[in-house]
Amino acid sequence: MALSAVLFAAMNFFARLASASAPWPLVGAARALTGALIAALVATARGVPLRPRAPRRMWARSALGTAAMVCTFYALSRREMPLGDTTTLLNLTPVLLAVLTPTFLGERTGPRVFVAVAISLSGVALVLRPAALFGAAVATGTGALVAGSVATLASVFGAFAMMALRRLGQSEAPEPIALHFSLVAAATFSLLALPTLRLPSAQDALYMFAAGVSAGLAQLAMTRAYALERAARVSAVSYLAVAASAAAGALALHEWPAPLTLCGMGLVVGGGLVIALDRAPAPPPASPPSVPSPASR
Repeated sequence: MALSAVLFAAMNFFARLASASAPWPLVGAARALTGALIAALVATARGVPLRPRAPRRMWARSALGTAAMVCTFYALSRREMPLGDTTTLLNLTPVLLAVLTPTFLGERTGPRVFVAVAISLSGVALVLRPAALFGAAVATGTGALVAGSVATLASVFGAFAMMALRRLGQSEAPEPIALHFSLVAAATFSLLALPTLRLPSAQDALYMFAAGVSAGLAQLAMTRAYALERAARVSAVSYLAVAASAAAGALALHEWPAPLTLCGMGLVVGGGLVIALDRAPAPPPASPPSVPSPASR
C-alpha cells in the first residue's frame, strides 16, 4: 500500500500538470485507458483470466470507483486550491472507512474511531476554511471551496468503492478488477470529454501518459493490499500520498499551503494515524484467487 500511495501521488502531480491546458475529462480518460492497458498486459503475462467471477460486485466496485475518479480529476484540475490541500481532502477515505466498515463489512475498528473522526473533521475545516466559520478575512475563495467540496465527495465515493473492493478482492485477482474499473472509467471520461475534445499538445500527452502509468501500477498494488488486510488499516497508509503531493506541489508548482492549511493537513493525517494504530484484531489474510492453468481453460 505504501508503493500504491507514492504512485498515486505521482498521478496527482502529473494530472495537475496536464490539466493546466488540457480538459480534465481528457486527462482522466487517458489515465483510465493507460491503466486498462497495464492491467491487461500484466494479466496476460501472469496468465490470469479476465472474466469476472462476481459480475454484480465487479460493476458495483467499478461504478463507485469511477464516480470517485471523476470527482478526483475535477478537483485536481482546479488550481484555486494547492495540490497538497486537494490531496489531503482526497485522502479522507481512511477515516470514512473506519466509520463505515463496522456496519458494512463487520470489521472492528475500536474506540479510537470517534477520536479520529473529530480530529480529521477539525482538519477539514482548517483546509476548507468556510467563511461562515472563519470570516471573510481568512476564508478560502469560492473556487477553492468548490474544489475542496468535490475532493471530499471523491473520498465518500472512494470509501464505498474500497469496501466493495475489500469484498471483491477475496474472490477476484487484481488484474480483472483493475481492468474492468479502468474500462468503465475510460468510457465515462470519454463521454464527458466530447464537448471540449481537442488534440493535446505533446507535453500534455506525456504528462497524461505518466499519470496513467503511475495510476495503473498503483491500482494493482492497492487492489492486492485490500485483499490482504483490513480496509481501514490498509487505507491509513495512503496518507503517504498527502506528504508526497504537498512536497511536489510546493517545490515544483510553487503551491505553498497557508499556515492554517498546514495545521489542517496535520490534523487530517493525524486522524488517519489514530486509525492505523487501532489494535482491533485483523482477519486472516485472504489467499490469492487460484489461477487455472492454460490447459484447464
